[in-house]
Amino acid sequence: MKKQIDNDEVLPARKSVASLAAEKRALEAATHRLAARRQRDMLPGKIVTPRLVLRPPMRGDVPDLVKLADNKRIYEVLARLPNPYTRADGIAFVEIFAQRADERPYAITLDGQFIGVVGFTFSPGEPPELGYWLGEPYWGQGIMSEAVKALLQAAFSTGHFPAIKARALASNAGSLNVLEKAGFRRLREDIETIGTGAGKPTVYLLLEQPKWM
Repeated sequence: MKKQIDNDEVLPARKSVASLAAEKRALEAATHRLAARRQRDMLPGKIVTPRLVLRPPMRGDVPDLVKLADNKRIYEVLARLPNPYTRADGIAFVEIFAQRADERPYAITLDGQFIGVVGFTFSPGEPPELGYWLGEPYWGQGIMSEAVKALLQAAFSTGHFPAIKARALASNAGSLNVLEKAGFRRLREDIETIGTGAGKPTVYLLLEQPKWM
């Protein structure tokens, strides 16, 4: 009997079903984060187009970033842009947001000057989502189409981006035009539930290997 008791005392405690499920979810989340980081790290550090240079945001961009982003016309069509947009927001974007493993923003520069942002957000089990904004003085010049196509070409050229998704408010004809010119196809229209677009009709789109590549 003594030997039996000793053996029982060294048996490991069984984990509960809830504990095992939590461990499984944590492992899946870690796997997805690693996959997202790998995709992120496949992208080039700098992308050059005929007019533009796309590069990582830096502290020197903050004055122009704040000046251009503090604009209600931009705020009203984006999900995650604060308004008013302050210097603290600009610094947080450069030093915190841009460094996250699930984000890959590029500063859009024209003649060396910051004029907007384009990039991807990575979510577990989903294609990366394209996002962008451009300072109002630069609208209507084809700049965003040029930046978006350059980033998409860089992404698909890696062979690690089978698809990319995007969304835009149904009322945002300019953004929808940029996306459809790049080859995105509309999946559905629904009511947005998050950000400044919450409650507004939103178009969800998807791009697989574009024909123009």
